[in-house]
Amino acid sequence: MTMERRNLTRPAEIRADGDTVTMRGYAYRFNELSLNLGGFRERIIPGAGADSLRANDVVATFNHNNDNALGRMSAGTLRTGEDAEGGWYEIDLPNTTVGRDLAELLKRGDVRGSSFTFRVNDGGQRVHDELDEESGLPIREITSMDVVELGPVLNPAYPTTDAGLMRSIAQSLGITGTNAPRGALPDHPARVLARALLR
Repeated sequence: MTMERRNLTRPAEIRADGDTVTMRGYAYRFNELSLNLGGFRERIIPGAGADSLRANDVVATFNHNNDNALGRMSAGTLRTGEDAEGGWYEIDLPNTTVGRDLAELLKRGDVRGSSFTFRVNDGGQRVHDELDEESGLPIREITSMDVVELGPVLNPAYPTTDAGLMRSIAQSLGITGTNAPRGALPDHPARVLARALLR
């Protein structure tokens, strides 16, 4: 399974209770179409990550950097779940340079994005035959995914649920640019993408 990342720009909440500073945000939101992810758009279906958020020892980092650890489920310093809006997370920020700096950046509004790393579970995706009316791109729906890491990021790649792939699906399809014309895809784009994703 390929590891993938998505970013979301949305203000995070921050609060202090005694010596504990806690931040809360959404790693992903349901039913929102991403921008162009290299030849397709994507939406996450409610419940897609719920099982993994309950079962996995998910870790929280700043900017996907393991040297910037913020919390961990098994330590009780990270809490995650899904509600009607999407996959939320709450971190008791550590009293470290990274934790204190992040709290200040959140208060100032310099950090406003979140991101998550996931794998699509077997059978956990579907590609529609209908193309997106706005972009003419196929739509990939994530119905089941394995979330392993999440947290705030300084500079999300896109303004909504969106980001780059660790291994670009566009590259696997032989497309050289993220805005490649529809004619660059032989056959129907949805069927070509489905074959590449389901290999």
